[in-house]
Amino acid sequence: MSEAMSGGRRALLLGAAGVSACAVGVLGGHWWLTRGVVKGEEAKLLGASFEGLDGGKPTPMSTWQGKTLVINFWATWCGPCREEMPEFVKAQKDFGAKGLQLVGIAVDRREPVQRFVKEIGVNYPVLLADVAWLDELKAMGNPQSVLPFSLAVSPAGEVLLRRVGRLKYSEIASMIG
Repeated sequence: MSEAMSGGRRALLLGAAGVSACAVGVLGGHWWLTRGVVKGEEAKLLGASFEGLDGGKPTPMSTWQGKTLVINFWATWCGPCREEMPEFVKAQKDFGAKGLQLVGIAVDRREPVQRFVKEIGVNYPVLLADVAWLDELKAMGNPQSVLPFSLAVSPAGEVLLRRVGRLKYSEIASMIG
């Protein structure tokens, strides 16, 4: 009988340890994703202008004010960036009429970006940014300054999502009613 009790006690302790580990993981993950985030810092991005692929006049991000805006920083040499972009094309097609606007901001050279955008049939605006923007993104939720990095903003200007790494179609779909 005492052996069964000790087995039950052991299972209870292991279960409690597992729950504790999960809680630490969730809290640690939240800290990792939000460390260094400066509230309101995304206003710099939303107030900025970026050069288009045609090399013409810079396009202000305010062009898409009032839409659910998904801004994706990427580069042609970034594998995860290349993988997520066909899903962005699909999301823009499926949800553009419902107020979604994807905007790609390439931290790359114009020529490879133009080739890749044409190759996969990108149906949303793609702009170019200087590599210095990677440092600016640290305060917006990208502490390692890596690509891809996405920021989703509601029509009211509230941050809906900060994503370091690949953003999935399902995550975009969940932001659209």
